[in-house]
Amino acid sequence: MIALNLLLADHQEFHSDLQMDAFITLRSGGTLYGCYKQALRELHRRTQGLRDLYSRSALAEIDADELTAEAPCQFERRRNRIKAAEKRLALQEFQRAVFDTEREFLRFYGQAVAIREALAAQGIAFPLDAETRDRLDREMWEHKIKCMAAVDFIAHGRLNVNTVELLQALPAQIRRRVAEHVLDASRHAELIDWFLSYEPDMPAPAKINAGDLPRLIGCEFTPSSAPVAIF
Repeated sequence: MIALNLLLADHQEFHSDLQMDAFITLRSGGTLYGCYKQALRELHRRTQGLRDLYSRSALAEIDADELTAEAPCQFERRRNRIKAAEKRLALQEFQRAVFDTEREFLRFYGQAVAIREALAAQGIAFPLDAETRDRLDREMWEHKIKCMAAVDFIAHGRLNVNTVELLQALPAQIRRRVAEHVLDASRHAELIDWFLSYEPDMPAPAKINAGDLPRLIGCEFTPSSAPVAIF
């Protein structure tokens, strides 16, 4: 019989690298700036999640240690042993969550660093000023709505109501430009071909040293990575 911990060692919580790169950042971002924006969104979530997990793990470790202290009453000692075991089991789950959240944090951080460098190489200055952000955001939404229209034509042969409403909501200049692609039936095949062949020039995520992670998120403590004993 295979031990439970050996089976769980092959279980990966959350997302794989492929999911993070292709199905989250690339799919949601579209343009290089959109990918940067999505990577930052995901990075922010992991930062908040890690800070919370570090705190909860450290407190669970303290609670477990406190419950193992000698109690004057035998019943209290027995009760504390059970509570301590519960805390240490919870700590195991926290440690698994910490491991995978750190892994995701490092991936999205690496994405953000690499994409920022690629954008800088194109002449974009950081931090982004309001004018640059607005220009890049308009390009991103133009791209997104063209993609939505292509998906509509592939899946249903016509535009979805939501796509039409978003198209109408665009600023007039962008709306006319997008409409030339999505409302002209003679250009639908061209639009679909563009959508299926489009490949944003997203660079490979930068390699980040895991040891730098606590400093990056501004956390003074991290939970113990030592195996948790259950007793």
